[in-house]
Amino acid sequence: MKYFFLLSITALLLAQSSCKKWEDKPAVQDPRITERKYCNDPDAINYNWNFPGTPDNSVCIFPSDNFSGTYLYTDSIYSADNVLDTLSSPTTYLLRVFTSGKRNIRVTGFCSPADSLLMTAERSTFRANVDTTLFMNDTTKVFGQLFCRPADTLSGYFYKPLADTAALHVNFKVVSDTGVNYHRGTAVKQ
Repeated sequence: MKYFFLLSITALLLAQSSCKKWEDKPAVQDPRITERKYCNDPDAINYNWNFPGTPDNSVCIFPSDNFSGTYLYTDSIYSADNVLDTLSSPTTYLLRVFTSGKRNIRVTGFCSPADSLLMTAERSTFRANVDTTLFMNDTTKVFGQLFCRPADTLSGYFYKPLADTAALHVNFKVVSDTGVNYHRGTAVKQ
């Protein structure tokens, strides 16, 4: 009985000490997380790069930012049969690409300084497509954007390769009253 009493007291003391409330120790801050900033805008090219860290949208790079700048472009014209037009001399254009939103760009330099091509940049492919609409050209339905004169319609895209940030590849299709031509070439950032 004496042993039973001592055993009960010991068990009670052990049970009481094991019920002591746990105290959390303060967390240790990792300096790499507090110093590292990341873009938290899903429209940005660099969305969530450097995560975990501190969200800071001032470090965001948007698709339109990838294309902005001044480029020197030498145009090569191909016929509808994809044959290079060797009779016309190459034309050089000074293209200016302006951002007009996270994904939208405006391009001047092909036509008069007041005319702009409107394009939409894609987030993941480093490509900007000519904004197109469906309209009637005489009795024909045409997809594209008016280009330099009312009889010309433009469609196509710019492509910016990752390996060469100074290059901008141009691939345009122009449908006009005189036929279809393709404009291809590489513009170099100035």
